[in-house]
Amino acid sequence: MNQNQLDTFLLENNQRPKPDWQQIIEDDQPPSVIVQGQQVYLFDLSLNMTPVPIEDSIAISQQLPGAYIPFHMHQYIELIYVYRGQCTISLLNQQIMMNEGDIILIDKQTPHTVNETGNEDIIIDVKLKRDYLSSSFLSRFASMNTTSQFLIHSLLDSRQMNSYLYFEAKPAMTIRDTLVRMMCEYFDRDFCSAELIDSYCFILFTELVRHSSTGSQQEQHEPRDRMVLEMLRYIREHYRDCNLVELAEQFGYHPNYVSAFLKKETGHSFMDLLQMERLNKAALFLTNSEMPIPAIAEEVGYSSPSFFHKKFKEYFGSTPSSYRQHMRS
Repeated sequence: MNQNQLDTFLLENNQRPKPDWQQIIEDDQPPSVIVQGQQVYLFDLSLNMTPVPIEDSIAISQQLPGAYIPFHMHQYIELIYVYRGQCTISLLNQQIMMNEGDIILIDKQTPHTVNETGNEDIIIDVKLKRDYLSSSFLSRFASMNTTSQFLIHSLLDSRQMNSYLYFEAKPAMTIRDTLVRMMCEYFDRDFCSAELIDSYCFILFTELVRHSSTGSQQEQHEPRDRMVLEMLRYIREHYRDCNLVELAEQFGYHPNYVSAFLKKETGHSFMDLLQMERLNKAALFLTNSEMPIPAIAEEVGYSSPSFFHKKFKEYFGSTPSSYRQHMRS
């Protein structure tokens, strides 16, 4: 299936009879609870033309136009994507208007519903058994630079506070391409489709983390957050010879203020952040090159190989040579 075939497939699905949720509730009698005076059903269903149990770790379905779904919540994380048109997400205390290309990630046990949509709207629902924004999952790539670490912690904190994350579309977003590939693979299964879908999902969340660096979530980053990102970006780009005085001059502040600011906002001192950047770069050289270890130490900004060995072992828990051997095996 290619994108044109996917468009046709989704448009044809929009013409299918909408499900009768009142009848479904009468037949299945799902449990419900009262949350802030609102009846909320406990659903473990994925609406994929007909209500079916989720068997895969990722379930993709399409909300049909005019379908009324009552307030519900479930044990799965839900990603809602506006493939075409627009829709409104209702939470208990607010409504979120979504436009084409927007994504919202709704956490487990969060009461919500998608309001009725029009005939031209195509709304995609992705239910995830695995938590693709857990700290353990994101550690697969978060350790590779300080900026991604800061962004991930910001996302996790925002998600914990709001029970959802909202990403607005951008003109040059590649996220749509990844979602299209996921859907093509999901709706037209072939050999290793499950593995490809899982890989696309990881790419999707990596792109969302990157996307959040420009203030796409829920509301624009505060000026303070933007300054943290700019400082982390400066450290990443000048890690070989960066120092606190030059960083402070770059942003027009006293070095003491910058030092205290970074410590407060990231939990790490300037020197810690610089060491993390240098050591992660060194890890990349160890894994992907044949450079001698002393040359790598010099390349990433260490004049003393012994000091480099010491810091590397403190950070990674192994010597550079052991790390290289382990990563290659």
